[in-house]
Order: sequence, then C-alpha cells, then structure tokens
Amino acid sequence: MIGLDTCFLVDLYWQDSPRNKNAHALFSRLIDDESIQIAIYFNCFNEFLHVITDSKRFSNAFTIQEAIDVIDFWCDLDRVKVLYPNDTSFKRTLAWMNMYILGRNRINDTQMASCYLSNNITSIITANPRDFEVFQSFELRDYR
Repeated sequence: MIGLDTCFLVDLYWQDSPRNKNAHALFSRLIDDESIQIAIYFNCFNEFLHVITDSKRFSNAFTIQEAIDVIDFWCDLDRVKVLYPNDTSFKRTLAWMNMYILGRNRINDTQMASCYLSNNITSIITANPRDFEVFQSFELRDYR
C-alpha cells in the first residue's frame, strides 16, 4: 500500500500546476496497476478542499462542490483506504514533534506520516520529500 500526500491531489487537479503532467502520468500508472492499494490520510482531503477552492491562489479555483466531487471519487475507489489517527499514531506524532524539534507548521505532515507508519505504509507519493525525510521511515516517491 502506498500513501498519498496532499500535494499530489492538488497537482493532479490543478491544471496550471507545473507538476500536473507528471501527476497525471503517475496517476495513470497507479490506476493501471491493480496490485497497488492506495492510502489517503483523511486530513489530505481537508487540505485539498482548502487549497483547491482558494480563489486568491488560483484564478480557476474549484467550487466547494467540485472539490467534494473529487473527494467522493477517491473515497469510492475500491483500492483506496482512507486512514484516521489512532492512539498509537497520535502519541508517535507528539514524540516526533519533540524528537525532531518540529514547529507548528509541521503538525499535519507529522500526523500524516505517523498514521501511515501505524498502518504499515512505508512509501509516500509527494512533491515535498523533505517534509518526510526527517522520519527516516519512508520510501519517498517524488513525481516532480
């Protein structure tokens, strides 16, 4: 099973992203390979919704309904599992925040990484590998 970072979803759907073409190519490979199971941390959808509907950031921002339709699409895929934090991942998040001296801007990525690790996911698709390198627990698949 492979985990997705929010940036992958944004790049996949934001047509003006410089990474859109690479995100689409990787998406096609993921969908074509039926052996690949995909995990998405639940808060990736919240972040996606927040970012892709931001008209200050994007001239062609999605409407809330369009963004929710994308989220529904992913949640309805048989090979996608939405993951939620549990006690173990929550405690690991706090431990990692202390251990690696991470600030408030790292809370979401740290919690995502911890949840993925708690679910035995050791590979993450991201355009921001530095966000996860500190944890030394993941194969980071950069699609840039």
